[in-house]
Amino acid sequence: MSEPAPPLESALLVPVPEAEPCVQKHRFRHDSVALLGVPAHITVLYPFMTPDEISDSATAAVERVLEHFPEFPFLLTRLEHFPEGATYLAPEPAAPFVDLTMAIAERFPEYPPYGGAHADVIPHLTVAQTPDAPADELAEIERHLPIRCVAREAWLMVEDDKGRWHTRTRFALARSARA
Repeated sequence: MSEPAPPLESALLVPVPEAEPCVQKHRFRHDSVALLGVPAHITVLYPFMTPDEISDSATAAVERVLEHFPEFPFLLTRLEHFPEGATYLAPEPAAPFVDLTMAIAERFPEYPPYGGAHADVIPHLTVAQTPDAPADELAEIERHLPIRCVAREAWLMVEDDKGRWHTRTRFALARSARA
């Protein structure tokens, strides 16, 4: 008897289209989710509900939380490395992303950030999942820094039964005179 397939996943994220020209080819080589349809992004909450658990009321609850957050500018200023080996671009300021994550996690306490694996929320845009990204590729990314960005929306993305990711719902952040 074969083992059952792992449950499908979902995630809430802030897409960062301004970073795509700089990081896309590197993410395609070193971040497996990039080839599965996940754009350059900063995670708000992962893992979230399985796709079949996402109801209209859950989507409305996410929208009610996010509607209180204004869009905001940020910079991707430097490459950093997690101890586990992933390389990422750090956003400045990081606080608005932490605030988004904490507000969603407070509303959905059964889905802690990163499944509760980490004590702190460290906003990041992953460029490589493994520590073996070549130094010349990282230097190429660094030449484009800082990257000016604006967080305008959050996306609820879901995985399908083939492992590909699709945007299910887009949530606009409130318009802001600052952004």
